[in-house]
Amino acid sequence: MAKIMSLAVVGTIAIILLLVIAEQANAISIDADCYGPCTNNCQQLCISKGYTGWTCAAFRTGSGCCCKPRKKQIFK
Repeated sequence: MAKIMSLAVVGTIAIILLLVIAEQANAISIDADCYGPCTNNCQQLCISKGYTGWTCAAFRTGSGCCCKPRKKQIFK
């Protein structure tokens, strides 16, 4: 009985690790700040916030207006 419980625990941990690894593989790293959905005024929005570039990034739920490069923080 203890062997079956041990196998169940090891199996559960293995499944959780596989899910975490799969999520990391699907993650996209964007060095930008994203503001709402991507529309025709995305470029103007980014320029008004002090950024020099912009892009429309695709996410699972749609696309977002992402301004880049990210603003440099004075205080961390």
